[in-house]
Amino acid sequence: MSLRERRAASARHSGGRWLRVRAVALAALFAAAAPVAPAAPAAAQDACAGVTVVVDFGELDDLRTGCAADPADGLDALAQAGFAVTEVAAIRGMVCSIDALPATDCGASPPADAYWSYWHANAGDEEWTYSMVGGADATPDAGDVEGWAFGDGSAPPALAPGDAVASEAGSEPESGGSSYTWIIAVAVLAVIGVLAAWRLRQRRA
Repeated sequence: MSLRERRAASARHSGGRWLRVRAVALAALFAAAAPVAPAAPAAAQDACAGVTVVVDFGELDDLRTGCAADPADGLDALAQAGFAVTEVAAIRGMVCSIDALPATDCGASPPADAYWSYWHANAGDEEWTYSMVGGADATPDAGDVEGWAFGDGSAPPALAPGDAVASEAGSEPESGGSSYTWIIAVAVLAVIGVLAAWRLRQRRA
């Protein structure tokens, strides 16, 4: 076989291989760029299986909720729900501050117009009931809702017990795959560019 024939055969072989590689790369690109169906929302988390805790900071801070798995009393429910509690030294079960608020010394007793009032709701209740006992003497059961509100004691937490339970049953964020799709697409385009440059050099050789 002459040199010209060998070069022609080599060119045909390279060209066929290039066509096959380009076809595979384009197929991968189209597959990556195809619309991806959004992931189905994850199932909602279970509601608090223990005691739901609501802390209404009033003007001090935003209202927050938490979940206490198996509290021994009202103060333990606060702690298990993630709140830091400081008691009034002279009054058993009376709270001076929650999460360091208010940032003042309660002394023997906090002011009557600025203290942590304690509220309770049994499972299924839609309204708060002012607790007649302090947090250290309360015995909340699973499904109950505990509430603390800072102020003059005349108003319960702004969040109703039923809404508080619902807020603890949030949903997981959706998982997305579109960003990965476009990363793959960019990678395939880069491969096609490299192959195109290699093909150009082959033609010039």
